[in-house]
Amino acid sequence: MRLPFSLVAVVSLGLTASLASAAPAVPDRLKDVSKLTYCSGMDSPPLVSFDAAQKPTGLAIDLGMEIAKRLGDKQVSWRVTPFAGLLPALLAKQCDLIVDQLFDKPERREVIDIVNYMYSSQSVVVPKGNPKNIQALDDLSGRKIAVLNGSTIKTLLDAENAKLAEAGKAPMKLVVYNADTDAFQALRINQVDAYGTTVETAGYYAAMAPDLFQEGVPAFGRILTGIGVRKDDQQLSAAVQQIIDDMRADGSYMALLGKWHVASDKLD
Repeated sequence: MRLPFSLVAVVSLGLTASLASAAPAVPDRLKDVSKLTYCSGMDSPPLVSFDAAQKPTGLAIDLGMEIAKRLGDKQVSWRVTPFAGLLPALLAKQCDLIVDQLFDKPERREVIDIVNYMYSSQSVVVPKGNPKNIQALDDLSGRKIAVLNGSTIKTLLDAENAKLAEAGKAPMKLVVYNADTDAFQALRINQVDAYGTTVETAGYYAAMAPDLFQEGVPAFGRILTGIGVRKDDQQLSAAVQQIIDDMRADGSYMALLGKWHVASDKLD
């Protein structure tokens, strides 16, 4: 006898699983805990930022909330930390996870675990109209470029400066900021010629202020992006990985990326 099969999809904020799957194993240390604490810079829209009402918003915010939900309906507390201080804060046990746009780099893997949830690339934003005609990395020679402290693009542009020096060209001057908002303000008032940041953040600000900013150098430096976990917290790493896998299987992962218009950054 053939048994009838039905599938019931329950939608909650676009993230609730649409296919049944086993709940992730809650780490022993979190079984009697009602709240998770996340460290985040809160300054990398559309992944992490504050909205007009000073409420956390973004793709990584939604993902962090879903992780807490699937770990037993935990409450979430956000610890706002400058990007360069995220790893030290996690290692000092000031938070359970880093939930931000954390690029998966070997030097970070040496000190923490990273559970990947998307890809990201780098871009260079310029004032509307591109008055300095910045089209490629070579065009940054002799220019003042804003970068975020501790960011991947700062490392990439440091390496580019070495190439410029070898070619006998003037290096770019990297001006370091602690927040995207400060860097974009510097670009807006012409304190810098361009801002090196992620494609996601560049697209967000270009959409928010199309009369002020546009892309100069096209996307480059594609890299995996993930959630940071302490190496001594293996049960939590495994649980977060299972949640990401479950979300990919049940459709809520692509729903999340679609909501924030970054579906092209999906994991392979």
